[in-house]
Amino acid sequence: MKILNRSSKNLSWTGLLFGLALLQNCKKEAVHTPAPPPNQGMYALVNDTAWTAVTITASLEYNGFSAGKTFTCQGTGGNQIIQLIATQNNVAAGNDFPVGPANGNSAIFGYYIQPVHRNLTEQNPTLGTTDGTSLVITAIDTANKLISGTFKFPQADSAYDAFGNVTAVTKNQIKNGVFKQVHYVYTP
Repeated sequence: MKILNRSSKNLSWTGLLFGLALLQNCKKEAVHTPAPPPNQGMYALVNDTAWTAVTITASLEYNGFSAGKTFTCQGTGGNQIIQLIATQNNVAAGNDFPVGPANGNSAIFGYYIQPVHRNLTEQNPTLGTTDGTSLVITAIDTANKLISGTFKFPQADSAYDAFGNVTAVTKNQIKNGVFKQVHYVYTP
């Protein structure tokens, strides 16, 4: 039988600890599965990162002069704001809005990083006629003034130098957006 001396035992333990340390530092790659959308509120993937609004305001305003209604929904989470605006023309007063697509010339989408007015940066809204935009009103409960829908849109920020030349364009993609059971204020 072979007897290990003290230094051999220390080397064995050192090797074992080194092997365990290597295994401990091996990490599985994290899977980026976005959180499911909430049952109520506003949610979207912003550049493939889950975003949930902490505060949400929504309104439906009737303008008797132009015989039109404007639906606005704005969610704020952290330093990010998502704003949706849809217009319906030539309609009567009432706290309803049509269910279905609200795209085209009647929709405007906004994604902003606060502060909104940063030096030498322009954050422009996206028109509803831009490729890749979609705003769909999926449900409206006029008795309780609750509205739900889906949205997606691209957005770009332009950075300028002191001479007004564009130095960079940051493109953002907002997708899988939902607003569910959001209370709105009606202004006749």
